[in-house]
Amino acid sequence: MRRLLPPLNPLRTFEALARLGSIGAAAHELSVTHGAVSHQVRTLEESLGTHLFHRDKRSLRLTQAGQLYSQNVRQALNLIAESTLKLSIPSGEGRLYVTCPPTLATCWLAKELRDFRRQFPDIRLNIKPQNLDHQNISGASYDVAIIYGNGDWGDRSVRRLTAIEMYPVCNPRFFSDGESPRQVSDFRGEWLLHEDDGGNWKRWLASVGVRVEGFADGTYLWGAHLAIEAAASGLGIAVGDDIVCANYFQQGRLVRLFDTSVPAPGAYYTVCEANRVDEPMIALFINWLEGRMHDAWLR
Repeated sequence: MRRLLPPLNPLRTFEALARLGSIGAAAHELSVTHGAVSHQVRTLEESLGTHLFHRDKRSLRLTQAGQLYSQNVRQALNLIAESTLKLSIPSGEGRLYVTCPPTLATCWLAKELRDFRRQFPDIRLNIKPQNLDHQNISGASYDVAIIYGNGDWGDRSVRRLTAIEMYPVCNPRFFSDGESPRQVSDFRGEWLLHEDDGGNWKRWLASVGVRVEGFADGTYLWGAHLAIEAAASGLGIAVGDDIVCANYFQQGRLVRLFDTSVPAPGAYYTVCEANRVDEPMIALFINWLEGRMHDAWLR
């Protein structure tokens, strides 16, 4: 039976655009022009006979069909890439040193590693929770670093994993019957759990045009993983996102409050030395991580 395969170059372009969310980012990753990305995606849509994106002047969003298709295409391309890379590892084994922000390591990555070990049983991971930035990245020892920030880390190889949208989360039993706020203006300052100096809450509240009385009365925990865990335990309301809260949502320990979200000031990136990005173990881990995080974002 003849295989009904779409054109493969447009398929690869579509996957990059669906994952990165912008034509500019996809063009940069693929080393092509913005026009080439648009042309390749339209070629794929014509081949499939369906629209994969909603387009307007300010945004580009996957259609429902495009969202499902992007997930399947990503899995297929990752399988091809991983199978190819495995051929490049002579012994099929080794140790990989990875640094990761404590929040991401605790709330998300630790629960995903079983899948990595199942797929790559001979690669031994050494995960170190650590926040890297411009001041300490040069002195850190790692094969791959996962960093939250703006993506500007000199001459290193940098790949964005996902953008982050933030919104309020709390334990489903935090509010007793009839007490749950119907609007943000009902929030009380003592409910707020701050992972920082209050900046994330200020950013979200500004997006909905609300000032909370007693804002400074909230609890300051100085760490997103502490704030998220405290919210899951019923202490108050934290600012969360689809990645670090994914497992809490599945376990029923957190729920989202209100539909409004606001972009985080940074994103998650993988970083490694530019001359090592094609090493099999590094490429396998980055591809796996990219796929798992994208899947969590789609859930």
